[in-house]
Amino acid sequence: MRLFNMMRILWCVMTLACLSSSYAQDAANERPSSSATVRVEGYPLDIIKAKAASRTTTPSAALTDSLQSVISISRTWTPTTYQAGSTITVAFLGGSNELRSKIANAIQPWLDAANIQLDFGPEAAVGRFREWTTSDTGYVAAIRIAFVGGQAGGYWSMVGKDSVNPSLRKPNQASMNFEGFTEQLPDDWQATVLHEFGHALGFEHEHQSPVAPCETEFRWNDDPGYVPTRDRYQQFIPDSQNRKPGIYTVLEGPPNSWSEDQVTFNLRQLPQSADYLTTAFDDKSIMKYQFPEWMFVQGKQSHCYSDENLLLSPVDIATAGQIYPRSAQAARQNLAAQQKGLEQLVKTPGLSTDAKAMYKSQIQQVKAAQK
Repeated sequence: MRLFNMMRILWCVMTLACLSSSYAQDAANERPSSSATVRVEGYPLDIIKAKAASRTTTPSAALTDSLQSVISISRTWTPTTYQAGSTITVAFLGGSNELRSKIANAIQPWLDAANIQLDFGPEAAVGRFREWTTSDTGYVAAIRIAFVGGQAGGYWSMVGKDSVNPSLRKPNQASMNFEGFTEQLPDDWQATVLHEFGHALGFEHEHQSPVAPCETEFRWNDDPGYVPTRDRYQQFIPDSQNRKPGIYTVLEGPPNSWSEDQVTFNLRQLPQSADYLTTAFDDKSIMKYQFPEWMFVQGKQSHCYSDENLLLSPVDIATAGQIYPRSAQAARQNLAAQQKGLEQLVKTPGLSTDAKAMYKSQIQQVKAAQK
């Protein structure tokens, strides 16, 4: 009897081990490996068409020597006065209160770095968040978060005050999107939230900086002779001779399924403009896309390559603090620099009437904040 029981126990252990191994293998087969998946955030086509028409391409001005990253001066939020920080209202369409709380908590590093407040509604402290709807006729909030898929899907955010620019986003349209967050949070969801809220504060993509090396270091095109090869998830991968697909090929396939215009707009270098404050390239920035080494011509030797960046970099933190300073003196200096930059933008040759009116309105806001 003892031998029989021992055999039963041994059989059970072996069976459980086999089942466990089988379940683990099945689970691994259900999803792409992280090394194969190249999922990045970026604008859908309707926003690209609107934004492309609004970009200015005048020579950049040296407004300050201390600012780093890529900041749009016309899109940063203006404080009510030079002594007060900026308060930015936020609203949700969809998502549980638990998910909304997670997003609100995930952006704390930006709040620690900058003199800004994100207002999620008067009852947010007790788990009831401000909401917006697709029938709104006025801006319920400056940042309007959705979780939709389809043509407007993916992860993306308008840059700063673009979210309340009616020529770009109307009151009944989202200004930020997290597709799929309501079904399952991806492993890097917190980094995604930080990245999108970086845009909402006025940060452009770091890999698109006019001083970034990425333009010449990305593997844009397929290796000569590349034979289109896909894994079981239909993602493009190196072929049997280790010839590699280019970025256009990779991102036009799953899971992104972007058009050529989307790849160009979200990755190609930004034009020189008086609207951008830039200095040294920051390869650790949360605002830079992270690609596997084979998507760079020189692999890990590329200046644009970095390991996965899931947190704000020291430069991100310093720049946010300089753009939204706690010191009244620094705020005065920033507003003066912003006014100077906006006055340069108004003089841009060929500027549309709407853009000129927008910049003039912003100049008045900046002047009022300096009083």
